[in-house]
Amino acid sequence: MKKGFLLMVLSLVVATTMAIGQTDYQRKAVTVPKVDPAAITIDAVMDEPAWATGGKADMITSAGFEIFTNKYYRESLTEPDYDEMYARLLWAKDTLYVFMHIDEFVDDSTDLFWTGEKWQGDQLFISLSNRLGVDMQGWYDGNVYAAPNGPYHFLVLGDRVTLNNGEETYIPDEYQGFPDDTTRVYDAATIARWATSIDTLTGVWNVEMAIYHPNANADARIGFNIGGSTGSEHSQAVYGDAYAYYTWQPSVVDSPYAQPPAPIESDPGFYNLANADTWALLEFGPEGSTGVNDPTGDNRVPASFVLNQNYPNPFNPSTRVSFDVPRAAKITLAVYNLLGQKVATLVNERLAAGRHEKTWNAQNLPSGMYIMYLQADGSVTSSRKMMLLK
Repeated sequence: MKKGFLLMVLSLVVATTMAIGQTDYQRKAVTVPKVDPAAITIDAVMDEPAWATGGKADMITSAGFEIFTNKYYRESLTEPDYDEMYARLLWAKDTLYVFMHIDEFVDDSTDLFWTGEKWQGDQLFISLSNRLGVDMQGWYDGNVYAAPNGPYHFLVLGDRVTLNNGEETYIPDEYQGFPDDTTRVYDAATIARWATSIDTLTGVWNVEMAIYHPNANADARIGFNIGGSTGSEHSQAVYGDAYAYYTWQPSVVDSPYAQPPAPIESDPGFYNLANADTWALLEFGPEGSTGVNDPTGDNRVPASFVLNQNYPNPFNPSTRVSFDVPRAAKITLAVYNLLGQKVATLVNERLAAGRHEKTWNAQNLPSGMYIMYLQADGSVTSSRKMMLLK
C-alpha cells in the first residue's frame, strides 16, 4: 500500500512538473539570518563580519546576471553598464538591514549622476511588503501610504532616501485615517535610518539602511525587491531622457535584456514602482540563527558528526538542515541527485564545534529524491535522503 501510494505521488509530481509552462512565475526565496543590532553600524561601509553571512540578492556579479533591464537608446550595449550590483540582507527584531552596492561604468555614455529631478539620473528602489496578496495601486507614487506594512518602496537618488521624493501624495480611500486625510508628505526618516557613499570617479554607490518592518521577526516572511534605473548623461543630453529601468525580480538568469516569460510586462520599472506580483520572498531564520549557526543557543558540544533529517520533508521549495560538529573541522555539506550529479553546495568552510543549521532552497530544481552528504576534513560522515515535491 505504501509503495503504491508513493508511486502515485511521484507520478503526480512528474505530471505537474512537465505541465509547468512559460506562463508560470516562481517566486524567488532568500533566507536572511539574524544579527545583533550592536554589530551593525549604519555608515555605508560593509566592514562588519555579519554581512559575510547575509542573505544575497546578486543582480550583477562575476557569477552572472540576475537582472531584467532595457537599453534605452543604447542598442549597441551587450550587457548592463555595471561591474557589480548586489545587496546583502540581515534582520533584527522589527528591523531589516539592507546593504546595496552599485559599481557603475564610468565612460562617455554613462556614470553616476543626479539632476535633482525625480525621474532623471540614477535611481534605486528598495521595496518591501508583508501583504503580497494586496495589490499596489498601479501608480508610480511608490504606494507610500501603505508603509510600513507595504507594498511600498523607498526612492533613493544619490544621498537622498525618500518616500515618493518627499512630494505631497494623494491617499486612496482605503488608506485614509480620517475623512480629511486625503494628502500627505511622507518622511522616510520615520521608518528608516540610512547612510550613503558616492564616488563618481569610480562609479561606486553604496547605500546602507536599517528599515523598521513589523514582520521582521523569527520564522516570518516578507516580500522584497530591488529596482532602479541607470543614469546616462549622454541620453539626457541627446534625448532628454536619462534613465534605463532595471529590476531584480522578475529575471531571466544570465540574459539581462531577454523578455521574461509571459505574463511579465516589458517595462522592468513596473515591477518595483507599480506592482508587487513578482517580488522575492525573504525568510527570516529562527531566534539565534546567523547564517551557518548554532540554533540551540547553548554551549553543548556534540559527541559525533551527525547530519540530522531535514525539516520539512517532503519540502517545497525550502527546507532546513541541521548538523552536529564535535570539533573544529573543514565541513562540506553538498546535495546530489540520483544520477550522482552535485546540484548544490550549502557549506564549504571550517566550522567550530556545535550544532549548525542551513536552509536549502531548491526552487530551480525539479521534483524528486535528493541525497545530502556531510563531510568533515574530506571524509563523508553521514548522509540523508530528501524528497522535493512541487
